[in-house]
Amino acid sequence: MNKRNHLFYLQLALTLMTCAFLLVPVIQSVLAGVTVNYFVGIKSGLTLRWLGEVWRLYSDTIFRSIGLGLACLVVDLIAGIPAAYVMVKTRSRFTRLLEEFLVMPLAIPGLAIALAILISYGWWTDFRSSWLIILVGHVIFTLPFMIRSVIAVMTAINMEELEEGAASLGAGFPKRFVGVVIPNVLSGILAGSLMVFTLSIGEFNLTWMLHTPFTKTLPVGLADSYASMRLEIGSAYTITFFFMIIPLLMAMQWVSRPRTGRAATEDNTEQARMENQSQLSETTAPADAAASQAARRPGTSIRLTRCAKTFPGGTRALESLDLEVAAGETVVILGPSGCGKTTLLRIIAGLESPDEGGGIFFNEDEVTAIPIEKRNVGMVFQSYALFPNMDVADNIAYGLKVRGDEQDKIRARVDEMLAMMQIEELRGRPINQLSGGQKQRVALARAIAVRPRVLLLDEPLTALDAKLRDVLRVEIDLLLRSIGITAVYVTHDQAEAMALGDRIVVMSKGRIAQIGSPRDVYFKPANRFVADFIGTVNCIESKMADRCLTFPGGCIPVDDLEGVDVTEGGMLNIFFRPEHATVVEAGQGHFQAKVLSAFFLGDRTRLLVNGDTPEPLKVEAPGRQAFRKGETVDILLDLEALFTLSEA
Repeated sequence: MNKRNHLFYLQLALTLMTCAFLLVPVIQSVLAGVTVNYFVGIKSGLTLRWLGEVWRLYSDTIFRSIGLGLACLVVDLIAGIPAAYVMVKTRSRFTRLLEEFLVMPLAIPGLAIALAILISYGWWTDFRSSWLIILVGHVIFTLPFMIRSVIAVMTAINMEELEEGAASLGAGFPKRFVGVVIPNVLSGILAGSLMVFTLSIGEFNLTWMLHTPFTKTLPVGLADSYASMRLEIGSAYTITFFFMIIPLLMAMQWVSRPRTGRAATEDNTEQARMENQSQLSETTAPADAAASQAARRPGTSIRLTRCAKTFPGGTRALESLDLEVAAGETVVILGPSGCGKTTLLRIIAGLESPDEGGGIFFNEDEVTAIPIEKRNVGMVFQSYALFPNMDVADNIAYGLKVRGDEQDKIRARVDEMLAMMQIEELRGRPINQLSGGQKQRVALARAIAVRPRVLLLDEPLTALDAKLRDVLRVEIDLLLRSIGITAVYVTHDQAEAMALGDRIVVMSKGRIAQIGSPRDVYFKPANRFVADFIGTVNCIESKMADRCLTFPGGCIPVDDLEGVDVTEGGMLNIFFRPEHATVVEAGQGHFQAKVLSAFFLGDRTRLLVNGDTPEPLKVEAPGRQAFRKGETVDILLDLEALFTLSEA
């Protein structure tokens, strides 16, 4: 601890020495401008005479410098923000090369740049004798700082997803750019503006080469005063520069300071509050649901025909497929990462276009060529895509404002959504002060507020912890059933799919592996992939002999099995779920097995047993039963739950 304290004081001393080293010359320069005699020093007395002289002799350069700085800032804002946006949106080798090219002026001396400008444009007399030629030099020098600052923030905020969120609410490009992009990169714009303005005000080399006697700026005038050995006036000039720039810098820094309150945390108290609120919603939801049910309208059917997706570069994300979603139905698209489920959802939304020949229909209306902002879909993104520059109420109201609804209707709809989600107390809270569960509710409210034809949800619960995910899954189910909207829900979580889906679309490698009700895909999987992906499945290789399916360690009479047709001596794979095998008394099972391991899960015990099969089998027993490794147990199968599968 003492060593750390010593190191701290050493660092503090070094910092103070560095500050003193930098500040002492500044203080001396300032004092020289208010003393009667520079060489005598402060003993000669204090005076404001030299400040008056500076104002009388050089006031025009002060206003010219401010005008140049503001003009340079305006040009850089107009040119730099769109340039940064294009570079971020179209990240490619060309844009990276262009970005490096824009930085080249920083590696070239200002005098050389000024000379090049004179050679290129010096023949234009009117331009050469005006302050505009200086402005050109300042823009060349400062533009990279603006672009780099804005690019840094645009890259950090996941701008593309915020734009997609705005587009899903009906905002076209101009409204997205002005209402979402610019406010959320404001810190980068202000940081760039700070650098641009200060660099332009203080730029000397370029300005000295390009100025005329009638276009002097503040730094040039300051250099002239020192060159003429009028040190008091030069120092007073420094004071003028100091008091002109510092307030501006402080103001810009204050504006650019992020308005972040305390970050909300999902601690135990918050978790408990949310769970209690969720449980309350389960009991009070019927009243809200009744109100919503009264206003319930027929949903919109979705139909996809021959939809495939090939990305630039040849990556085939989605094979040609057909899919129909009935009006008011909730369909869950389920599959592992990279199977194409999110691509399929984005095609329905209008964020991606299918390959040529594919078609998307809402009811009988083809929407294939219609962009997302005109499809009237509501979308809940995996990271929610809430707008950080708006509070909760403004996020919910955004889509309604984009559509041009009247203020009274907007307020009423926002109130309705806040009440539906039971988040009235969050109305004015900034987005950065919300927990994950609260953000999820706000995202749902925002998507539903615009009364979309279709609601699309892209793994909205992935970022939440398991317990909160279970609670919110119930709420989403109650909500979807109460409002009667057509919904497509993407997830890789089988429990979510089972709980929420009227039907489940299981996907594998860009193809649909099976479509069916949750019970169908679980109890009657179409192939081995579906059986393995949804839940857990065991396989026993068996052979027909003497009207029995025999396998190492046991046999099953064929007469006890329905729908099994295999010739004598033929091979057959029998599949069953762990819960369809029971540990029974010795001599009462279909086969015996040794316990390899036992996992106590509270309400049940999951056994891994060796049944003389190529792979260990998984069996479930009541949680109160205890098992030892190596123990021999008898296993009884539920014959009605056995099934066969294709390997596709």
